[in-house]
Amino acid sequence: RRAGDPAALARETTESAASIGRMLRPVSEPLSPIMRARSLSLRLDTLALSTEKLRAAAKLVDGKLNDAFVAGVAGGLRLYHEAHGSSPESLRMTMPINVRDAATAKLAGNQFAPARFPVPLGIGDPLERMRAIRNLVAEQRAEPALGLIADVSGVLNRLPASVTTSLFGSMLKGVDFVTSNVPGPRFDVYLSGARLESVFGFGPLTGAALNVTLFSYTDGSHLGISSDPAAIPDPDLLVACLRKGFDEVLAGV
Repeated sequence: RRAGDPAALARETTESAASIGRMLRPVSEPLSPIMRARSLSLRLDTLALSTEKLRAAAKLVDGKLNDAFVAGVAGGLRLYHEAHGSSPESLRMTMPINVRDAATAKLAGNQFAPARFPVPLGIGDPLERMRAIRNLVAEQRAEPALGLIADVSGVLNRLPASVTTSLFGSMLKGVDFVTSNVPGPRFDVYLSGARLESVFGFGPLTGAALNVTLFSYTDGSHLGISSDPAAIPDPDLLVACLRKGFDEVLAGV
């Protein structure tokens, strides 16, 4: 495609290589000064919100539901750290980004790439926080490496297992938290004649201290909160702080 434009080809190749480097770069440790310990244990909690109100809050900044969702989580984590006498500027978040396109729309299975990037915690104004997150996510979605996931995966699959294990371990061990937004059915679902009232999805920690997964079903946004007790020994406080973080985001609607 770029054969007739060597300069454009060189620029595109350089940008793609830099993007792949950002996607695969190792991180040495979490940014949180308090959520640092890790274990093999798991704690599960839940939180239910109104999808309509989350969407309305996001519209205040021309954003989407995911912007309000991540802003609420970030606000809750700010409050949780403040309760422990800590005020980190940002935490490193992993978020799966959908890479399904027209060519792969009918293929079954998950099609996503895990994006890792720092999320600012010091933005007290919920509207400014949503705007900042909207811009950060837009930058991640624009990464050239997302369009090369299949090629990169093909190369990694040819490497020795010890190499890929070390690579992915170095990518994940410095992540503070994970967020995932899973769109569910907007209509009632029945099982053997009984209406399904709510759905909570609990995502894996994959090395993080916390995973908050939003599963939307009918008019509700159901949050499954997975946490590592070694990193978060007081989960009730965490859930209370997350609720307050979402109260901040929803205050204007």
